[in-house]
Amino acid sequence: MAAMIGTGALALWIDVDPALDRESDAWYIEEHMPERIDIGAYRRARRLQALEGTPRYLTLFEADTPAALASQGYLSLVGKISDQSRRIRAGFSNVARNTFRVRATHGRGLGAVMISLRLKLDPNKAADAAHAWLEARLRDAMQRHAVVGAHSLEAAPEVRASMDSVRVTGLADAKVEHVVLVEATRVEDLHALRQDLFAPAALAAGGWQEEAYGVYALLYEVAEPGR
Repeated sequence: MAAMIGTGALALWIDVDPALDRESDAWYIEEHMPERIDIGAYRRARRLQALEGTPRYLTLFEADTPAALASQGYLSLVGKISDQSRRIRAGFSNVARNTFRVRATHGRGLGAVMISLRLKLDPNKAADAAHAWLEARLRDAMQRHAVVGAHSLEAAPEVRASMDSVRVTGLADAKVEHVVLVEATRVEDLHALRQDLFAPAALAAGGWQEEAYGVYALLYEVAEPGR
């Protein structure tokens, strides 16, 4: 089984007001992540904290398809939120969020640490060639020591539009076009990838403009029963 479940993903990068950090931790563990799993459309949720780069937190949800991300159950959640959710969300800043189609995924397990690369296509490069270059890099990354997963995500804007049509917060969240996630057991092995396969100059040569880079460590993971 591939490391990512299904072909749909929702990713959210945020900073949190330090005064709300502990309450936010509890909210993610007790309410926010489990309720999305419990509606039946989301298969797995992970929350990670930055070791390098910004924003400080990354949350990743996985679903069977991009359309499943905006299931009726999910839309009912974002259309009416609790007072605690409203208070915690008011402490979010530097928010980037989008819904994605999984273009490529490799691996079987979850890594303790993860590279997050937010990318844009170079308008002067051919999209098909840029994606082929990127997916070859993912396969190369999987041959490196301690790398356990490598994934490419492409925005599914129609799914986000469906969410935004009913949600009561987050309408101004920045959008992300493309994401590369590489999972490993040790930070130093991610550093090695950054020095060659995913160095800024290499990405540029492959047809990609880097918007943000970070290294994140897993804080908490929850999945539907049986996963």
